[in-house]
Formats: sequence, structure tokens, C-alpha cells
Amino acid sequence: MFDFFKKKKPPAPAAALVETGPAVPLPLAGRKGHVGAIEAVTLDGTMYFFGFDFSSDLVLSPLIADIDLAARFASQHMEQRDGTHDEAYWRELAGYAVDGSELSSAPESRTFSTESLAATVASLARVRREGTVEPGFAIGYHLRYLLGTAGAWDAWEDADEWIDAISGKRPLAEGETLPDIADRLQAHLNALVDAAPGNWATKFAVLKA
Repeated sequence: MFDFFKKKKPPAPAAALVETGPAVPLPLAGRKGHVGAIEAVTLDGTMYFFGFDFSSDLVLSPLIADIDLAARFASQHMEQRDGTHDEAYWRELAGYAVDGSELSSAPESRTFSTESLAATVASLARVRREGTVEPGFAIGYHLRYLLGTAGAWDAWEDADEWIDAISGKRPLAEGETLPDIADRLQAHLNALVDAAPGNWATKFAVLKA
């Protein structure tokens, strides 16, 4: 009869909203809060996005295959000169990286294949064994530059003269040999990959020998 005087149980709290989808990657080497933009490269037909700080020449993030996840990363870990921005803002900026770049204007310099890189390393191995020039030999500057910036420049060397000698574009200086130059270039590539953090090293591990 007096049940209406009894205390009622409080309503159950609403279920907390659970954010679905992949976890947002962490910045490389604690590089959080940098002012930068989103850039992209294509490897084996997949486009990968990454944060980049132009003023410091530093890659800020792992390679991220999902453009929306890249925008989410930037909204949480990057800034513009006027401060932080939301995911929608960064998603629009990421869209510009699909067809263009502030780092390298030539699309072919931003497109790589594991097969082609493996063939280049195999050509370098022939030079190391046989000591003969390899016409057409090349390892694009932009890829070497990006690996250098991902590794905070710890392993960077200017390898252009070595590449030109191996391809026959420049004559050997006195005391130089092609096997020695090829050994130095391969050691440099190994060091670039070893210094690159996260999936930068695993995606481009084919450059090592």
C-alpha cells in the first residue's frame, strides 16, 4: 500500500559511446605538436599519408593508408600556424596530397614499387661483385630524402655522386673503384632504413642487403 514511498532505483546510466575504427597512430619519436601538413607517397599501388614539418624537415607520423585516419592523426597531434584544427579541416588538406605535393611536384618521384626497388638493389649487388657500370642506375632523391627525414637525419649522406658514378654519368676519381662506391651506397641505404622508425623501415626494408 505504501510502496510508492519506497526509493526507486536510479535509472541505469546510458551506455558510453565507444569510438570504433582503428586506433590513431602516435607521432614518430615524440614529434607531437609540430606545425606541418599532410603529404603522401604510393607504394605497390597503395597511397600512404604522413604528417610533415617543412620548417624542420621532419616526417611526423608513420605511413597511414587511410586518409581519414591520417586526418584524425593530424587533428590530435599536429598544428597549423594558427593553432589546432578539427578532423574535417585536416581531411580537406589531406585531399590535396592525393594529386599534389609541396615536397616533390613530379608524381613519379612519389610512386614506388617493391619489385622495382628490389631490382635496383640487385643491380647494385652486381656492381659490387663485378665492378662494372650499371647504365640507368638510379635511386630517387625523394625517397632517400624522406627516409632521412623520418630518421631525423641520423643516417643522411649525399649519395648523388655515388649514384652518378655507378650509372656511368661521372668518371671515377683517382683511387676510386666501383665496388667500393657500391659498397658505400649499400651501407648508406642500410643505415637509412635502420634509422627510419616504425613502418617506414618495414615498408622500405627491400632497400637493405
